[in-house]
Parts: sequence; C-alpha cells; structure tokens
Amino acid sequence: MFDKMIFTAHLSRAQVRTAISTLHLVQCSKGDKTYWSSSSYATLDGRHAVIDGAGNIKLSCSVHKLAEQAISGRLDNSKPFRLQDALLVIRALFDAECGGLGVPLENVKVRYMEIGLSFVMAHDPLDYIRQMVSVGEDKHREMFIDYHFERDRQKVTAKTRNVRKCLKVYDKTFEAADHDRTVPANTIRVETQYRRMNMPLTELLQDDTLSKFTAQYYRDFSSMIWQRRISGDKGIKESQLSKAAEILTYGMDAYLDRHREDWKAGRLSDKAWRTYREFAAAWPQLAPRFRSERGALEAEFCTNFHNSYVYAVTEN
Repeated sequence: MFDKMIFTAHLSRAQVRTAISTLHLVQCSKGDKTYWSSSSYATLDGRHAVIDGAGNIKLSCSVHKLAEQAISGRLDNSKPFRLQDALLVIRALFDAECGGLGVPLENVKVRYMEIGLSFVMAHDPLDYIRQMVSVGEDKHREMFIDYHFERDRQKVTAKTRNVRKCLKVYDKTFEAADHDRTVPANTIRVETQYRRMNMPLTELLQDDTLSKFTAQYYRDFSSMIWQRRISGDKGIKESQLSKAAEILTYGMDAYLDRHREDWKAGRLSDKAWRTYREFAAAWPQLAPRFRSERGALEAEFCTNFHNSYVYAVTEN
C-alpha cells in the first residue's frame, strides 16, 4: 500500500561512506559547500538521495516500485501490493545485510508518505473520475480537476500550503503512458498523500499506527460522494428537484454556504436567498420525497476498491 516515501536521518562518517557507495552518489558543490547527490543511476535503482556536508541524508523512493523491481525488474506501482511486503522493503532500505544503508530504524524519520491502491476497472477511468464530487470521512473535501492532466484524468483535494493531507484519484494508465511506461488498460489509482511529516519510522511501523493510517485511508475513500441521478415523487417541481440534488450531493452545510455567499456578493436576490433558506428548513419533511440512485460505475468502483484494500491489508 505504501508508495512514495521520503526519509531523513543523520549519518555517522562510516554511514555516509556506506550510503555514497550503496546509492552510487556523486560529489557536488555549491559555492563553498560540498554535498553528495544521486546520479542517473537512481533512475534504474529507484532510490534518490542527497547527503549534505553535515551528514544529513534525505532519501526518496517508491516502496511499491522497489518491491515490484525485486520481482520483475521493473519499477512499477500499478499491480496489487500487500502492506506486509511494503514493510519488508522499508526495513531493507536501512538494513545493511539486505543491501541497505546500515542505519538503525530508530534514527530515521518519515517526512512524506503516500498510501494508495491501483486496480483495473471495466471502463475508461475518466468515466468514473468525472462523477466523483468529494471525498473524506470526517469533512468532505471537494475534488478538483488537476490542470496538469487531461480533463477528468485526475482529481485532487486542495493542495494549499497549509494542507498536510491530500487525497487524489487518477488514471494510472494515462499517467504511465505520459511517462513512456505501460500498465494494464483502465487502471485507476486512489491515493492519500501525507506531507510535511516528522514521524519516527519506528512509530510508523508499530501495528496500531499502521492500522490507524490504513483504516483512515479506507474510510476516506469509502465515503466518497458521487454525482447521482436524483428523482422525486409525483408533483415535485423541477426547482425543488434541483435544490434536493444539491443537498444530497454536497450536503446541507455546503448548500447553505454556497448560496449565502452568492447572496452576500449580490449574485442572488433577497427573495431567492429566502427561497433557498426555506427549502433547507423544510428539508427534514421533504427528504423522504426524494431518492438518490447509485449508478453502476459507482457500484463497480466501490466493489473493486474494497476488494483491493482487503487484499492489501490481509497477510498471506
């Protein structure tokens, strides 16, 4: 389940020499400062690192890709991947007997982490992604089209400076082809990114911490809100259906906040704003007259996501 991770540690002189040799680092200089950095070899090895003059290392890699490389020789994160295998790779990164850096785990900190799953769908991933509205268990976060991708090939939650947790879904097949790689057709990836972390690696590897992160990942994406077909009882007006669809899709708080802002900005008249408020006040009585119908694409995604997650967290 773990994919890209960034680790930091302070190395002894002997550990610096080991890291330079193991990772094939090259000596560089900037002004009067000397440091060691990954060479082009890192594109084949899958481990990227920088060591400054004080012996501080920053190591970046895809745990999933390293695991697949050991099996097939390819750096690939499109296939199913168990949590137990990810933990073996993480430990091996720092275990000298496994070709690692010879750094005790208690000296390592995690600065960035991705938890994700890739799985194959029956149709083009953009058909699913374009129907995704928001995600997150605690407070639903709106998903935005990522302008770096073709429309509906990737959606992400806000990635502003102060946001430490970002959730995204993207077309893995499209992304791989864009980087001259090949993965199975219609592969979709669902991922949570944790940024600006400062967690001891030994703490992350504890069973209760792993359970907390993986369970939260599952709850977030299982709670995704999709665009759905909204229908109503006989006699329901089109204007009522439109308001009900907005509430059922985005939630009551978002419904009121959006139209309140429009009213304050002068985009909505006093009369129209009163109509929205009155509909919200009457919603407890009106709600039984509307139905939100789950679509086939949503149902398929939820099933595949659940099955992939169960596989990933279940030990052999």
